[in-house]
Amino acid sequence: MTALMERQDKKASLPLRRPWTVIVISLLFLLLTGAVSGDTLKVLKNGGFDDTRSDSVRATKLLEEKFSSSQPNLLILVRDTTVEVADPKVAQAGRDLVTTLEAEKGVKLVASYFQIDGDPELKSADGHAGLTLVRVEGDEDTVLKTTRRLHDALSRVDGTLSVKFGGIAQVNADIEKQTNDDLVLSEAVALPLTLILLFFVFRGLIAALLPLFVGLLSITGGMSVLYALGKVTDVSVFAVNLITALGLGLAVDYSLLIVSRYREERSRGLVGAAAVTATLRTAGRTVVFSAAIVAAVMATLLVFDQYFLRSFAYAGLAVVAITVLGALLPLPAALMLLGHRVDKWSIGKPRTEPAVPENGLWGRIAGLTMRAPWVFGILVIGLLVLFAAPIRHIQLGVPDERVLPKGSESRVVLEASRTQFSTNDSSAISVVSDQWSGDLGDYAARLSRIPHVTAVNSAAGRYENGTQVAPPVPELAAAFTHGDATRIQILNDVVSYSDDGKRLVKAVRAEPAGTRVHVGGLSAQLVDIVDSLDRKLPLAIGLAALLTLLLLFLATGSILLPIKAVAFNALGLGSILGAMVWVFQDGHLARQLDFTASPVAVTIPVLLCCVAYALSMDYEVFVLSRIKESYAATNDPRLSVRRGLGGSGPIISAAAAILAVSFFSTAISGVSLAKLFGIGTGLAVIIDAILIRGVLVPAFLRIFGHSAWWAPGWLRRLSSRVELNH
Repeated sequence: MTALMERQDKKASLPLRRPWTVIVISLLFLLLTGAVSGDTLKVLKNGGFDDTRSDSVRATKLLEEKFSSSQPNLLILVRDTTVEVADPKVAQAGRDLVTTLEAEKGVKLVASYFQIDGDPELKSADGHAGLTLVRVEGDEDTVLKTTRRLHDALSRVDGTLSVKFGGIAQVNADIEKQTNDDLVLSEAVALPLTLILLFFVFRGLIAALLPLFVGLLSITGGMSVLYALGKVTDVSVFAVNLITALGLGLAVDYSLLIVSRYREERSRGLVGAAAVTATLRTAGRTVVFSAAIVAAVMATLLVFDQYFLRSFAYAGLAVVAITVLGALLPLPAALMLLGHRVDKWSIGKPRTEPAVPENGLWGRIAGLTMRAPWVFGILVIGLLVLFAAPIRHIQLGVPDERVLPKGSESRVVLEASRTQFSTNDSSAISVVSDQWSGDLGDYAARLSRIPHVTAVNSAAGRYENGTQVAPPVPELAAAFTHGDATRIQILNDVVSYSDDGKRLVKAVRAEPAGTRVHVGGLSAQLVDIVDSLDRKLPLAIGLAALLTLLLLFLATGSILLPIKAVAFNALGLGSILGAMVWVFQDGHLARQLDFTASPVAVTIPVLLCCVAYALSMDYEVFVLSRIKESYAATNDPRLSVRRGLGGSGPIISAAAAILAVSFFSTAISGVSLAKLFGIGTGLAVIIDAILIRGVLVPAFLRIFGHSAWWAPGWLRRLSSRVELNH
């Protein structure tokens, strides 16, 4: 990082000496990565939420290895609205479905009403529908692809007869399809608004095209990195969404900072290489520090065991690296070539005299805040704490059918399976052991006495409320035993991805078995994902805080300012999470935003906090760089805050507005977890730009005055080589 900064101070830097060479190389890079990125989606995977070393994953693997039937993940509902399922037409459709499924590779038919001697519990209460339970085998990506293929081939509506798909496999397929469709729609809304905002924020057409070019470099470059990584490791397809949002967002941030500073230097009388050099010495160093902090925060996602989260680290690191290179190489080269023409086709006349930032809107806001810093500070902190209050009752879950629109096919089928059928094997919990020893009947009886357990099926028979209600069935022996391995099926009346489901799994695991057993099923998956995140979250938070403190200290030479930044950003993130719990879990605004209240998807708070924290630190560096520059020149803490915020406030507010538009466009999504992430991140950007940077930072600096910039002499000497504005 230091070497990069030192190179910026040299007038003979590459963008100044060879601007056309830099532009041509950048265009070739754009063409090459654009060609490669077209194949990125082909090598990326869906899923990635599980810890592959968890107990539930081990149980699932044993079920697939040892037993001819296992827990279904796909439900197929055959319904006729006019006749019952015994009607020859409906029965034939069901038998054809069963025949097709039995011939499919990687697909196990668990049970069906339409089999010979089919289970009567798989007939609906009104007699008009029959269920077929299927296990699609493989990892999450294979299950998704197989489910899509089966759905395309078998799902149909023929007059009053319909064949519809449900179960968690189809839910995931519907989420993936809905997300992709919504992404196209949201970009169709966000892109024109972003272009309009860019034109007005950059005050001209030519200047507005510069961040778009940097953004394209970032997006295509990031996609190409994901393509390369997808060839050698598991990478989630959902990381593509972060590349587009973060790539454009950082490109706007860094380009706006550099173009604005370049215009300032020109208004001071500098031209050509002198203006670009002065810009890189100040704004360029700020970009490097900002990028380092954003990259450090995104890198903390690598500590998690879920490749879904690690994929966002890959995407974030790639985007940051390419964006900072785009901002420090082709962007200065373009400014060298454009010169005064950067203001061509602009709104209004270019500024010919240096601005007086302390007299601008944000300078006046800072001045007002510093007149009563305790009052404004306490008011804002109280407001943020109030927003954060709902976190106390947050419920975490894995996305299920409730995140989809009410009319979605998989949601309709799952709701019907719960309300119209007397059994629902898809929510069953499986207990499996590869070396069983002990009294199986006694263990099954004890399991059947656990609250919410309706029945326990095993090789020892069926048990309800601690009593055997049916003896072993020899014809079903293969479903429950395989050599020394045994399987127990626990039927229950809870929603799998819920707090009741988690409590049930913990009760099952707490029941002594006398031998080693593994507990699987959807509820067990939820417990294991939450436990895995809980184990790694303190490490991720600690690393993010430590790296932030270190980098901000090197940037500012202050002990207090990094601590202030971490504390204020944590407060802001708490307020956002609380607001999202109040809206999406508690169901406030559900009608207005068109979603169904449900537990917060377990990985989304981690991702939301990481992205929002990184962006807030981006703005933190922007503000502190200008304040520090003014403080070094005047040694006046109040004037430096007014000048610093007056100079950086318009840039931050403009960048936040553009980025918020991109994130808020997800409000039109049909998937509630996408709404939550987009609205939460957009709101975090706005709150950070207005309340934290606009009020809390000036209030803090006014209260502490010169002390805010203090550090012991030996630490001061350590940071002096790489500080901002050095």
